[in-house]
Amino acid sequence: MQQQMQQLRDKLESQRIVNDRLLRNACRHNINRLRIKSSVPVIAGFAGLALIPFLKEVGFSVWFLIITGLLLLTAMGLTMYVKRFIPRVDGNLVSAAEDVARFRKINTDWIKFGIPALVVWIALFILDAWKYNPVIGENILPLVGGAGVGLIVGLLLGLKNRRDILRASDDLLSQIGELRQE
Repeated sequence: MQQQMQQLRDKLESQRIVNDRLLRNACRHNINRLRIKSSVPVIAGFAGLALIPFLKEVGFSVWFLIITGLLLLTAMGLTMYVKRFIPRVDGNLVSAAEDVARFRKINTDWIKFGIPALVVWIALFILDAWKYNPVIGENILPLVGGAGVGLIVGLLLGLKNRRDILRASDDLLSQIGELRQE
């Protein structure tokens, strides 16, 4: 009888170890997903910076190009700053949960800066193209139409990426909570 009880205890302990390993692997998967999804805005920022010489060739003013570059560099810098809050699950679970919660909050609040900055940039884009540049001003409708399509596609992709980041951080928080309960 004692031997059977010991076998049952050993079996239960091995299942608990396997469950812990599965949860940690799922956490690592979500952390890797967060790291990849958080890198997308930085890559898009580099692509935007690479387009600045093209905007100069089209005829946009230097002040508009400087504002565009500063806006992109600010967004990239903030994204890289926030990315440092993605934790390692190998360590303390309480600090990992705090880091994920901070990462999620900053990502949630980021839209409060991003949308107004985008609206100001669009206004400056139209103003610079229409008022200060007579060559572009004559062809403003095709330029604004093309920029509008690019804006809508970029906005949709950015919001999808943001939703994926928030969903992955929520999953990670729930998995860390499950690990903490054990």
